Amino acid sequence: MSKEDLEMGALNRIMTLVIVVFVLCVPTVAAGADIRDALQPQTIAGVRINLLPRGAQLGFESEIPGDDPRVEALAALIREAVPGGGHKCPNSGALRFRMEDGTVIGVGLLPSHTGGGYGLRLYDGDRFVAVYRVERAALLTALEDLGVPMDDPAFKE
Repeated sequence: MSKEDLEMGALNRIMTLVIVVFVLCVPTVAAGADIRDALQPQTIAGVRINLLPRGAQLGFESEIPGDDPRVEALAALIREAVPGGGHKCPNSGALRFRMEDGTVIGVGLLPSHTGGGYGLRLYDGDRFVAVYRVERAALLTALEDLGVPMDDPAFKE
């Protein structure tokens, strides 16, 4: 092997190492971003609310434009949610924030097992991110202001 071949092989190995390090670091940097921060009023195109059918109930569905001022109260509440640990129950409903850039931030509504709090599962598209908690009364007020029926089984304690 010539000296040029050895130098070229070393350069290729170094470039491969740089690419591998870059690729492995990108998810770490992206993971540091908090999905809740993306829920800014000017970036929300609309929100779709679904409550699951149960028994003889058909559930509930509504779509609200992102520029509706009532959407900001709901988005602000989710931005201020605190980490809430694990929760094994299935979602009893969902909020889907359709963003101006075409992405979707999903929020799974978890059954409430305590009077004061309400659990939320956050999703980046279909990818589960984390479970958060909000004050139950504040969430129910924000949803009721958007026309969501409070007698739905999704909100029973």
